[in-house]
Amino acid sequence: MKNITRIIFLCLIACQSKPEKAKTVTNHPKIAEIEQSKSDDNELFILHEKISENFVKIIPPKNSDFEFPDDEAKLEPYKHGDFNADGKQDILVFLGACGTGGCMYGLFLNQSDNYYKLAFMDYLKNPEFITEKDGLWTIQSSEELEPYNPSKVQVTTFKFDKKTDQYELDKTYVSKE
Repeated sequence: MKNITRIIFLCLIACQSKPEKAKTVTNHPKIAEIEQSKSDDNELFILHEKISENFVKIIPPKNSDFEFPDDEAKLEPYKHGDFNADGKQDILVFLGACGTGGCMYGLFLNQSDNYYKLAFMDYLKNPEFITEKDGLWTIQSSEELEPYNPSKVQVTTFKFDKKTDQYELDKTYVSKE
């Protein structure tokens, strides 16, 4: 009887010392995507594009201090494309706040469904887009340095940084024609 009691006692101790491992099923793409979007809730924007009205409704992340640069501007889709070469359609949105340096634009990278990550927000003037060999897009902004003199243009380029998932200033130069 003492042996049976000892065996039961040892089994109880062994069971207590081994914490149960939580079972997670993240190898299924859809489940992993949902779990990722839930954990990124604090940094993802929700975008609803109304094509018939040429309008994008942008809902900032819940706990962010994001503010639109121009509260009265109509948020319009400016350019669609796969900016970061991940196979998803991203959207560059006109945010208003126009001045002599151009207008404010925001680039939202598609994460899943209507969830987007803000990867770029800056002023652009005469924006142009170049697709690089690796599929990433370069954003260019250009403006005349002297009014009515197109022979001297300042060009600013922004490139995608895969490490930060952000578009960053690459270079600024003056083009003389």
